[in-house]
Amino acid sequence: MTGQDDGQGVDGRWGRAAVATAVVVAAVFAGQFLWTAVRPPAPPSDGMRLWQATELIVPFGVSLVLLVLWLRLRESRGLSDLGVPVRRRARAVLGAGLLALLVLAVASVAGALAAGDDGGGGGGPTPEGATALPGVLAVVLVLAATALQSSTEELLFRGYLLGAVRTGFGSGAAVAFSSVVFGLCHSFNSGATVVYVATTVALGALLGVISLGRGGLWAACSFHTVWDVVQNIQADPTAPARDTGSTAVDVAVLFAIVCCVVVAVWLRRRRPAPQRPQVAR
Repeated sequence: MTGQDDGQGVDGRWGRAAVATAVVVAAVFAGQFLWTAVRPPAPPSDGMRLWQATELIVPFGVSLVLLVLWLRLRESRGLSDLGVPVRRRARAVLGAGLLALLVLAVASVAGALAAGDDGGGGGGPTPEGATALPGVLAVVLVLAATALQSSTEELLFRGYLLGAVRTGFGSGAAVAFSSVVFGLCHSFNSGATVVYVATTVALGALLGVISLGRGGLWAACSFHTVWDVVQNIQADPTAPARDTGSTAVDVAVLFAIVCCVVVAVWLRRRRPAPQRPQVAR
């Protein structure tokens, strides 16, 4: 903080952070509440993958529209103003996707070690209730829906919220705050535990560091999409939410992601990235 931060400046940065937080939370929950209101009482028995995709497209599509409207009508800017300009987008997307697979592999190994896996449990960290990979059409459908969901979350939490907080409080505080809000929003998910929320906060911190890198939001969206789509494709949409509490595997996965965050922060300090554009007041 500089000597120019008088009372008005402090109020301004706190005000921007508060407004950005309210906008993000309102957009997320407006979409969720709308889907809760219009969804049928029971999913169809023969189209679970379509149902799974619809559960992502409808609420997060609404959240994305609300964010666009807010940016256009209130701040006179668009989605392209939220991230760091990226010259090699294809490289950023591909690299972040491969990084997501690497982090998933690290988390899987940590979970397998914690579970005492001897290699005979089916070959992966698939949660209970997982099924074999579905057909190509179902994979494409789930991939498209997951890309919308993941990218919308990145635009909201790492694009808009992190950018607004970073303007007044710096990168470290912005990553930490946006990650906590990200985790708390996920605490309303069915079957959420303390370790699950903590893991989501850690994942949000990793995504925050990635979004501040040279790949910008393109890289964060790619990482998040790959991370979620692997789990969405493997998951059984008909399986009930797990409510058995946290396990040693969950704690091991959390520890693995925290280690990845530490490595990402260290690498970012070694290779500074371009500055984000300032948030319009």
